[in-house]
Amino acid sequence: MRRHILEGLLALALLTGCNEVRQVRLTFGAEGEGLDGFLCREDDGTYLLSRAAPAGGEPVPTSLVIDFVRLGGLPGCRSGQLVSWCADHDCAVMPEHRVCIPTPLPDIAGRPRAEAREAVRQALSSLSGAAISREAPEEFIIVRTTATLQSCDELAASGDGLAALSEEALVGCAYSCPVELNAVEGDVYLGFDTLTEQCAQGVRVCASGDLHWRP
Repeated sequence: MRRHILEGLLALALLTGCNEVRQVRLTFGAEGEGLDGFLCREDDGTYLLSRAAPAGGEPVPTSLVIDFVRLGGLPGCRSGQLVSWCADHDCAVMPEHRVCIPTPLPDIAGRPRAEAREAVRQALSSLSGAAISREAPEEFIIVRTTATLQSCDELAASGDGLAALSEEALVGCAYSCPVELNAVEGDVYLGFDTLTEQCAQGVRVCASGDLHWRP
């Protein structure tokens, strides 16, 4: 088992099949431009991240879940392409690769979008120095990060597989393009496709176990 340091957002030192260690950094971009999926609002205008905010401006007690999602091939990168692909293919979270990190996020209620983005970006930068272990799957996957109000204990793998991410507890999501991590050196960008701030439905699709459409 290899121990790895998280730098910036997350850095995975991946042990490949040839025992070669590759440093792969997951990033939301230098300015947090990939964080749109953490800034989604409900139809009433409320940020998902603020719906369970404690009184007094305390951080929201969230968990950041990092999953590798098996694709069974090489689809396109856009959300519609992934959903269409997974309707006909066996897309699924790989239980043995789940990582969950308790990561309190700020209450962004009432903040302008740019200010809210910077607050979330700064909170996620606190992950620097955490340690995880990982081996690279030898296939195309997407790397997905999901923020949820569920605890890491609740989401840990058990003999029955992984606990499901509750739609009611979701507060953010982002994902990579399809990637074979054995072939990557450097950064893997995580982002979220949306043209509107009312994107709670997109978060549900992003966080679903099989990447299927959610009404």
